Order: sequence, then C-alpha cells, then structure tokens
Amino acid sequence: MEKDTKKLFQITEAAHACGISRSTLMRMEEKGLIKPAYIAAESGRRYYDNHNVARVLQIEKFQGMGVTTDQIVDYFARGGEISSLLATLEHRLYDIQRSVEELRLRVVDASDISVQVMNLPAVTCRMRRSKGHTVAEKYADMYDLYGECVRQGCVLSEEPLFTISHRHDYLEGYISDEPYPYDVCVPVRAERAPAEAVVLPECRALSVLYYGDYSGIDKAWLALGSEAKARGLTPIGSPRVLGIVAPYTGREIETKRYCSRFVLPVAD
Repeated sequence: MEKDTKKLFQITEAAHACGISRSTLMRMEEKGLIKPAYIAAESGRRYYDNHNVARVLQIEKFQGMGVTTDQIVDYFARGGEISSLLATLEHRLYDIQRSVEELRLRVVDASDISVQVMNLPAVTCRMRRSKGHTVAEKYADMYDLYGECVRQGCVLSEEPLFTISHRHDYLEGYISDEPYPYDVCVPVRAERAPAEAVVLPECRALSVLYYGDYSGIDKAWLALGSEAKARGLTPIGSPRVLGIVAPYTGREIETKRYCSRFVLPVAD
C-alpha cells in the first residue's frame, strides 16, 4: 500500500528548501548521511519530511565547519553525542586562529624587527641534517626534502617549513661566515606521520619577526642574541627559522613581503 505523501516533500522541493542541488542531496544519501522518509515501491520516487530537511541543514552547517562525512555519520549514529565532534571543532578553531594570526603578520607594514616571548606549539616533522651558511643553501636542501616527502606519500601539515640552526655566534654578538650544521624540517600531519618523523615538543621561546628580503637577515640573528641576554633568558635548544611568508609560499610574492620568525627555545 502506497503511503500518503501529501505532507512529504519531493526531492526537488527538499533540495530547494536547503539551498542545494538535487544531485547533492542524492550524494548525501549515497554517503549514508541521510535516508528519505519514504521511497515509493513502484516508482522509486523519494520523499522527505521536516526532519530530513532540518538534518540536511545541520549537515551543511557541519560541512561548512570542516567536519568530515565520517564524523557527521558518527555524530548521528551516537544519537547526537557531541564530545568527539566538539574536540574536532575546537582543534580546528585553534588552527584557524593561528592562521589568522599569521595572515595578520602579512599585512603589517614593518621594516623594524618585532620581539616577543611566546609558546611555541609542538610540531611533527621530517628532518634532515646538512651544513652550510647561506639562505640559498638552506632552501635547496629544504626543497630536496620537501620533494622527497611528497614522492614518499607523506601527508604534509599546514605549518611553515623551518630550519634548526646549530650555531652560537649570534649569542656572542657577531655573525660568522663559517658554515655550520643545520636541520631542514618539513612538518607532517601527526596522526599520519611516517616512522622516521620527529616530534618537537611545545616550549617557551623568544621570537623575533623579520620582514623583507634576506639581505638584512643578520640583524634578526643579532637581535635574537641580544634580546635573550637583555631579558636574562636561558636557551635550552637551537634556534629555528620559520618561513611564514617565503619563496616557497608563492612565486608571485614580492620579497618585501617575506616574513620570517626566528625562535629560540628558552627555559620557563
């Protein structure tokens, strides 16, 4: 016996009410996100009710926040239990806030150096030791490791590429021309990191922001050393240089817009 469909919506009506296409609604069904209120046995025509429409709107909201299909399916399967989904969204909010902070750095019209003490978040990365002195040498080594990571199927992180420089001259108030060891580091997703990945834990750090091309980068190194001494801070690790806005972030970017963050891990 066919069901009375007078109070139900046809697929085109339901899709239009939700501001999506008929095919999008069908894909939601294929992925297990929604089930029609009724499917006519003879015609195969799909009908939807108020609950279906409200659910689609909720799904759209979750998807707009970056929640995956599997997470949405799990949310409904658990009867709307929200703790796992909330943890995901809170982590995403943290990532968005950090991204906004980085974008703000790009609009600062700064020729001077900016200094602060900050909490440096933990990062998981592929790392390779090399030796040299120039920025060009470091980027050449960085690109080699970056390409290797991509070819080996690593899932890359949104964190900026960085180097760890094993040098001490800047702490003594001068810049040496001698080559020194450094590690090039390519951040990867922690949850899918390869066995050889290294985890650098969260730490307190002195941060120096340097804007512009790399011709004046020595003054950032000297500022890092002098500020550490002036503030009575004790280094507990080698300094890192994070390429927030750098050659790898886009060929079209003008060098005057480059932004590098020099960070020196220090004792609490």
